[in-house]
Order: sequence, then structure tokens, then C-alpha cells
Amino acid sequence: MKPTRPTVAEINLRAISENYQEIKHFVGKTVKVMAVVKANAYGHGDLEVSQALTKEKVDYFGVAFPEEGARLRQGGVKGPIHVFTLPVKAQARLFVDYSLEATVCSLNDVKVLAGVAGGNKKPIKVHVKVETGMNRIGVRVQDLDGIIKAVGRERRLEISGVFTHFATSEEPDSPFARRQLNEFERAMRVFQRQGVEPELVHCANSGAILQIPESYFSMVRPGILLYGYYPARTMSQKVQVRPAMTVKTSVAHVKEILAGESVSYGRRFVAQRRTRIATLPIGYADGFPRTLTSKSHALIGGGKHPIAGTICMDQLMVDVGNSQIDAGDEAVLMGEQAGQRISAWDLADRIGTVPYEILCGISSRVPRTFVYS
Repeated sequence: MKPTRPTVAEINLRAISENYQEIKHFVGKTVKVMAVVKANAYGHGDLEVSQALTKEKVDYFGVAFPEEGARLRQGGVKGPIHVFTLPVKAQARLFVDYSLEATVCSLNDVKVLAGVAGGNKKPIKVHVKVETGMNRIGVRVQDLDGIIKAVGRERRLEISGVFTHFATSEEPDSPFARRQLNEFERAMRVFQRQGVEPELVHCANSGAILQIPESYFSMVRPGILLYGYYPARTMSQKVQVRPAMTVKTSVAHVKEILAGESVSYGRRFVAQRRTRIATLPIGYADGFPRTLTSKSHALIGGGKHPIAGTICMDQLMVDVGNSQIDAGDEAVLMGEQAGQRISAWDLADRIGTVPYEILCGISSRVPRTFVYS
């Protein structure tokens, strides 16, 4: 059903496709690219983004959970899909039913997958996650021998890849990232001693793509970079990408208030003069954080106007002063209008977070609309 709500997240699929091509050109033809489309493609619409990138001949897709991979398969996505988190018994069958590639780092992970792989015609492909310093999931190098042998004993499991994840790749010349890379290379030597050569060796996230070319190996995993943002503001602009998401709505109501009158819960905004207040039908239930109260703006009628008063669950108010703004006018909370821009980084900086959280936080209540421009 076509969205009727004026509040939408408009996703520019051309921007994502062009961002992918820029990344592909930057890393070189011999390096594969895994498009990270977990968390609904960072809020951009996992199925639509994956379909667009399939047309660009992307090599792999990365998701967080098997349910995300199953959704892509149900939507017709045929490319390889790697699930980053560890398999649990209740989800294990999804790896077989939807031809998903799993992550393992313990004997229990191998056991869970072996329990459903027996009757499968094709082996379940697994990627061994190596612990190099993130201390989230992963097998330490000294325990790697046992995992490789355990997978090797299972006829219906096959080591397809080995990978790790950087903790500080967005920092310039990070000594810790170098330590992680050295530890990962030590893990690779364990595979070599065992006579196992995984087809896919990958550890470069967006930050490492930009700053640690020796970490590319056979495949890289861009996430935030695909959607038009660098993982840190301070990074030099080596790859030309542009944001793909615009969050916009339309003015629902405009009223005049007098000096001394207040707006919204807690009376946190009190007018210092006669002014006009525009009400927008978007709030924190839509993923526009309440913590942005008095810290952000809306682009309306070619002007940049401050949010007035506490952001509500479903609505927020904007002080538009004497500007000639009427009900029905477009209001942009994140994106561009008339040469002005509010980025996910702008919003993130004001509340002490990162653009990842801003993008992923736009809730499912906000319809996604897709353009190619």
C-alpha cells in the first residue's frame, strides 16, 4: 500500500548504488565487497537496498541474524548471505532452509549447526570469527586449532571464511588496530599449518577500508560508508559518498503565540516575543530522539528553524518566527532543502552519539519511500 502519512524516510537508491561503485573502485577489482545490510540496511530498507546492489553485482551480503537473511531470500535475493552473530538452536534450521552462511567461534556453535546439517544436500558454509581485541565474540588464536578440527570432522560443514572486526579502525594510525591486524595474521598462519585455506578472508569495515588497505585481504565489509557517511568526522575524504536517507514530513498546523506563552511538556520553551509555531507530525516514537529537544532544527520554506519545546511521542513544534509558512509545507528533519542540510552527523553530535544510531533508530512506523535520483 502506498504510504499516506506525510512523514517518510526517503531513500535514494541511486546514491547507495553509486556509493557502492565508489567503494569498489577504491579497493580494487580483485577485492570482493560484502554489503552490510543488517538492521534493515541501517534503517534504509534491507530488501530494496539488497535488490539495488544485486543489480550492481555486489559479491556478498552481511546480516546480523538469520531472520534477516531469511527475509532477503523470501524477497528474491540470491547472492551469498553471511550471518555475523552466532547460531542458536532455535534458529539453526534457517541456515539450511535459506542457504545462509554461519559464524562459528566455539565447539558449541559447531554442534548447533551439525545438528541440523545432517540431511542437507549441501554443507553449511561457516566463517570462523577470530578474537583479536574486540572481546565481543570470537575464538582466541591459541584455541583456533580445536575449532578448525571440529569443523573438519563434520561432513556437512565447510569452512568458507575467516574474519575479525576492528575496534578502532576509524582512528588515524591506530596502534590498537595494528595489533588486531597482527593477531589476525597470526590466526591465518594457524589455518596454513592445518592445510586449510578459506576462500574468504575479511576484516576491513568502513574505517579500515579508508585507512588500513593491508587489511583488505580477499573481501571488505562496508556498512555506514555504503549509506553515505564516514565512521568519523575527522577522516579525510578519500571516497566520495553521499547520504541516502532524507527524513521529512509536512507542517500540520501553524499558530501564533504571544511573549510569555510556553510550548509543550514541562514548559521548556517560553516565547520571548510574539512568534509563530509550526507543529510537525513526527516525534520520538518515529525515531527522532527526545534528547534533541532544543538542540536541532527543521528546514522549512528555505529557512532553518529551531525546535521549540519538548519533542513529544508523535509530534514536535518549531519556532518559525515571522516566516511565511503554512500547513502542508515540506519540513526536512534530516537531509537537504534549498541548499541547506542537516546530516545524521549533525544530529548525532548534538546528543553525543553516532550516525549509525540515528539512521538505525528511524522506526518502522515511518514509511520508507524509494527514489533513484
